[in-house]
Amino acid sequence: MKKQLLTLCFAAGLLMAPSGAALADEQVNVNLPAFPVTLNGITFDQTQLQYPLLVYKDITYVAMTYHDARLLGLKTDWTVENGLVIEKLDVVPEALAAQQAYVPYISDSTNAADYTAVRPAFAITVNGKSIDNSQEEYPLLVFRDVTYFPLTWRFAVDEFGWNYTFDAENGLN
Repeated sequence: MKKQLLTLCFAAGLLMAPSGAALADEQVNVNLPAFPVTLNGITFDQTQLQYPLLVYKDITYVAMTYHDARLLGLKTDWTVENGLVIEKLDVVPEALAAQQAYVPYISDSTNAADYTAVRPAFAITVNGKSIDNSQEEYPLLVFRDVTYFPLTWRFAVDEFGWNYTFDAENGLN
């Protein structure tokens, strides 16, 4: 009798609990760029980067690690209370200084071509503006526990003031 009651309580608990999918962030398919990428004079070799650049919906994403953000003239902060805050630095480092300070995160293993990332649900602020990541066509993503930022015109040019080009021969610069 006790065993049946315990089984019934367990089954009822499973039915009333929210599904794991409802609690998890949305997963998306991403891949590594199949083209060269050079950011602020650094050419990225995707082979063994712990936080390689990613491509989602034909848009390149860059990891918001300390060194990657600084290379691009950004600072980041993450707290439970505020989520992720990304801001353009008041003084953007010159290309040579940024290149000399850059430290890549290298992994012992070789990267595959395809992965999954998640669309995070935490708060995101860019240059003081709240971003509703659930409504973004190119949302910020999380891969290997690091947030990735889309290099769209809206953010790269309008928010951060960068210049960039893309062509089949040289890739993303």
